[in-house]
Amino acid sequence: MTKHQSLPPVLEEILEKQAVRDGDAWIDLHSHMSRDDGWYLQDLIRASHATTSLEVGMAYGVSTLFICDALQQVGQTPSHLAIDPFQHRDWGGIGLKNVARAGFGHFVELIESPSEYVLPQLAQSARQFDFALVDGWHSFDQALVEFFYIDRMLREGGIVAFDDGYWPGISKLMRFIVTLPGYQVYRTTPARPSSVLGRARLAIADSRPGKALLHPSVRRRTWDLGIHARCVAFRKVGSNLREMRFFEDF
Repeated sequence: MTKHQSLPPVLEEILEKQAVRDGDAWIDLHSHMSRDDGWYLQDLIRASHATTSLEVGMAYGVSTLFICDALQQVGQTPSHLAIDPFQHRDWGGIGLKNVARAGFGHFVELIESPSEYVLPQLAQSARQFDFALVDGWHSFDQALVEFFYIDRMLREGGIVAFDDGYWPGISKLMRFIVTLPGYQVYRTTPARPSSVLGRARLAIADSRPGKALLHPSVRRRTWDLGIHARCVAFRKVGSNLREMRFFEDF
């Protein structure tokens, strides 16, 4: 089991109170990364020796604080870029304030524009990242667009992680990523294990009649693919270039 270091006081306070500070007032958390999931992110960053990271969706900045804390432990010149078009409109700028309170402000950049506009510009400018967290709008098409551009900027050996893996849109996207030659499932938060009945079902599904008659989404469920978890990380293991007609159903 990974031994976790102490967290920044600002983050520890937020997790203990389950609330964030806005001036003299406290606002209850309603959308945030849990302590265990935050530790999971930090383990990913340390394992990949990441020093540059990208995050889609900042909100109150809880995941940002976990990421920045780990980045600072890994390297002397960390860099984190967060994309959140609603940071001030919907979140009162509290995420950015928490980053400053924790002492991470000097290496965190926030872009308050929609990711579908920002990411193509970043890719065109040849930005590169070691780690990326996708935790914004959870529709399939939105997350797919985000992954499409992140793939072009993620260094080989880098990691892209998805929060809320049980949401239908994210789950479907991860089924697609599993088909790609350049990616492998790397690590997840605790996932549902396959039962004896599940293994028997898989054997039938992988038989010749099963392959001929059953759609891949029926033949192999998310836990068969190793992606039935709240958070799932993929490692980029090589070039993701494919020939023009490449397609595997998912």
